[in-house]
Amino acid sequence: MFAVSLFEFELMKKAPKTEFVFEDKEVFKRHWLRHYSRIFITLIIIVLNFCMIMGAVDRYGHGGSMPIHMELMSFLFLVFIDVAMLIPMILEANEVIVTPEYLTLKMLYFKKRLAWSQISEFRRWPFLVYTAVKSGRCFYLINKREIKGFDKLAKIIEERVPLLEKKT
Repeated sequence: MFAVSLFEFELMKKAPKTEFVFEDKEVFKRHWLRHYSRIFITLIIIVLNFCMIMGAVDRYGHGGSMPIHMELMSFLFLVFIDVAMLIPMILEANEVIVTPEYLTLKMLYFKKRLAWSQISEFRRWPFLVYTAVKSGRCFYLINKREIKGFDKLAKIIEERVPLLEKKT
């Protein structure tokens, strides 16, 4: 049932490769130390969120209070840290795997597998260290400085998704 003749096997081996820069699978990743340091930093930020909120709850529970402007400033600081640091660290790709069918992005705590047709935008900003891959309702970041072989990765993405409009 699953037997393949030697002739068919040779034909499969000699089948033409894809027209793109990669053949089967390319893996682009950053150094392991940078990955684990981001896990540590995100855990500290999450603990900071929890401790600041529970501190405010405990103060109000014991009848103490802080002036409202100080309370608002501390929560605005917390929101700033979450938006400026936590969200980019969570949505930044640690490893990018490129196959002829899919683009797989391994983030800090989850993995996203995108078909090439699902990618709606690939943006390269000259003044930022990040590039963005947009798909549906979410975007994912790729750090140009930390992913080894980023230029080849960008060329593959731009070549594989020809329907992307070039933003100037």
